[in-house]
Amino acid sequence: MHPERGGRKRPPSVRHEGQHALSPAMSHDDLARFDFVMTSYFYVAQDIYPGAKRAYQTRVEPAFVKQHGQKPATRAEVRKAMYADPYWQMWSALKRGNQELSYAARSHVLAQSFDKLEARAAKTSDRGSATLRLNPALKVPRYITAVDLHCMPGGYNADDGAGLYAGAMYDTASLYLATGGEFGKWNDAAGWSMVNWIVTKFADVRPKRILDLGCTVGHSTLPLAQHFPQAEVHAIDACAPLLRFAKARADSLGVPVRFSQQNAEATDFPDNFFDVVTSAMFLHEVPQKSMQRVVKEIHRVLKPGGVMLHAEQPQYHGQPVDEQFLREWDTRFNNEPFRCAFRDMDLEKLATRAGFAAAGVGREMGPGCVWGKRGIEIRGPGLWLFYTARKAA
Repeated sequence: MHPERGGRKRPPSVRHEGQHALSPAMSHDDLARFDFVMTSYFYVAQDIYPGAKRAYQTRVEPAFVKQHGQKPATRAEVRKAMYADPYWQMWSALKRGNQELSYAARSHVLAQSFDKLEARAAKTSDRGSATLRLNPALKVPRYITAVDLHCMPGGYNADDGAGLYAGAMYDTASLYLATGGEFGKWNDAAGWSMVNWIVTKFADVRPKRILDLGCTVGHSTLPLAQHFPQAEVHAIDACAPLLRFAKARADSLGVPVRFSQQNAEATDFPDNFFDVVTSAMFLHEVPQKSMQRVVKEIHRVLKPGGVMLHAEQPQYHGQPVDEQFLREWDTRFNNEPFRCAFRDMDLEKLATRAGFAAAGVGREMGPGCVWGKRGIEIRGPGLWLFYTARKAA
């Protein structure tokens, strides 16, 4: 983050985001627009959001206690009371407005330069060290196509799977805007955080093959290939537009990854094939029945002694009901329909039902990391939920 102003840190300019061959050209006005959106995100999160919590503590909860004789016992009770609160309504509207402003800014930039991006991607299609294997016969799961996830226009499979627009929309200043640059120059903090977790918690693992699930455009995949150059790194996603972009982006950055279009519930990889299977911010996008099949498939393709690792957001276990309510916002207003269900799940039971021994299952908050001048740098403790399991040897 950049220097403090008024006692608070302010986010960096989008000018500092890493540029690759498929990064759209931006004018001064484009950059100024993105910087405004980022500053607005930051203001709503740092200055407005705490007021929503205070509104509950000082106004909504006392009124609920006066009416019912006790504090709200569930987030559903908090929700019913908070939805009528004008401060919460203001915060929610501003948060949703920022999301829409972000997509409007990105759409404007891509409308001016998308033809050039497609031409650049075509030039790299037979060059570079990354590979791409598409499957036109694959039926993209309805839970991906039924809604525009994260409210992204056209969703992850835009244009019925043609082209690479969804990848360009997902990549262009998205995570950089939403996190105020905290995910690093290449928006790959989740990947480096997973690398750090592997080398510190599973130091005996020397992976020869790694699989990254739900890779989107490869933000979190590339650090795995960069840190483990001896490993054959595979990455899958169900949506072809994301993978076309991911392949061209990886080629541009000189990172060898084997991308393929597959459903993580049933892949075409052999049994006992991978040493490590990862995902970043993927499981909470999957319904519970599908998630059970995903974890069972992970168990199948892992070698004995292999490691499953998911970098996710904190669950609800142990959280106060008002905090649970405030964290459910994305499920109800940002088209993430399975996020709350994931946060309520028993992840240990999910793993044991898939075949992992209970003794090898872990669920622990860990640090967020980025790649810095001296290698992996820890940005902050307890930023990620690391959900892990080890297949019996």
